[in-house]
Amino acid sequence: MQLQFNVRSDKRSVFDHLTQPDKFVSVHPLIYKMTDLGGGNYKVYERVKFGPIPYKFTYKANIATRDIDEVIIKASVAGLTKIEMHFFLDSFENSTTINEHISVSTPLPVKRYMYRLLEEQHRLLFQNIEKNTEKI
Repeated sequence: MQLQFNVRSDKRSVFDHLTQPDKFVSVHPLIYKMTDLGGGNYKVYERVKFGPIPYKFTYKANIATRDIDEVIIKASVAGLTKIEMHFFLDSFENSTTINEHISVSTPLPVKRYMYRLLEEQHRLLFQNIEKNTEKI
């Protein structure tokens, strides 16, 4: 899946929000905690709702970068679902365009749900990044 977002924030601010756990947690709609395991690896604490029922779970993720232009997040949920997200950041005046490539690999019949959830989460994530950087 490919997504594109435009944020009225400079590239450094967007990059920092994607790569610094405290900033990432402050703007992510579902992730409420990240514990540093070293080497770019994190234990991620997430809360989702299945209808009216909240469900909390943890998983491991890795955050890697290529300069300030690319952020790669790889996550493995319950050993069954692997998610890989590549964020490509481009500056234009006082804004940043984010081109995101997402792949989900799982034997479970949840790919469509996962893609829809990720698209919704990331739309909110980048809206929150924009709002957060407006305060600065």
